[in-house]
Amino acid sequence: MDGRVRRLAFLAAAAALGSVGCKLFQREQDPMANAALPVAGQQTKGNWFNSTPKYGPQQEQIPMRMATKKGQAFKPETLNAVGEAELEAAFDDTRSGADRDQLIDVARQRYESTLKQDPKNRDALLGLGKLYTWAGDHGRAMQWYTEATRQHPKDRDIALAVVKCHIRFQDWESACKACEAAVAADPDNRHFTKTLGYCQARVNRWDDAFGTLMKIMSESEARTFLGQTLIALGRVPEGQQQLQTAVTADPNNENAKTVLAAMRDGTHPAIQQAGAETQPPR
Repeated sequence: MDGRVRRLAFLAAAAALGSVGCKLFQREQDPMANAALPVAGQQTKGNWFNSTPKYGPQQEQIPMRMATKKGQAFKPETLNAVGEAELEAAFDDTRSGADRDQLIDVARQRYESTLKQDPKNRDALLGLGKLYTWAGDHGRAMQWYTEATRQHPKDRDIALAVVKCHIRFQDWESACKACEAAVAADPDNRHFTKTLGYCQARVNRWDDAFGTLMKIMSESEARTFLGQTLIALGRVPEGQQQLQTAVTADPNNENAKTVLAAMRDGTHPAIQQAGAETQPPR
């Protein structure tokens, strides 16, 4: 292949890699970093619990016509990068159903092509899990994540992907078990520990959740976290009580005081939502 075609091949792969932006699941992102947690059952697009693509309709299917030699397969990293870009483009909100299906199928084929070359390829296994998660197929997503876990049992990104998949489908018991396994494998991982506390709270294991959070937080911070979780679940009086206790434990806890003030003056989203639900239909 001459120098010009080599450069074109390199630029195509680089463009695909650049379009991916963030990795499959952002490694350092903390799902509990924000003060406001999602309301129970709310499908808030783009939050940690309901991951969706971040790229727009300008991303179209990327042609794969060039190879280093005639008949030579593309490298797994190139296939994975282009598959990721196509998957991001497929789930843009403006995408039509037919276009989405076509892009999903092409992305799937990219990952499958990688696995034909390298059956243990971590990024392809994760990519297929992500594809079926976004497509709303919990069972198939978990088939690929299970295989990814079998091939790479100590990979923290795979462990996090499993948790996120269960959370996406509101399977809190499975999410809790997956988190417990992740924490057992990496006890010092604050990210996993905080997520475990949240999942324990979602299955009403409040004492366990408090004990888990206390491993990485002060009492005031843990009670603030649980208070906001209770409020998000519609248990407003109990949530307010936890926040009051948090302020008692630490009078300088501005986060808890801010939420309580919003609850009192009616500007907190949970209060506004409750008010809207009590209004008669027009």
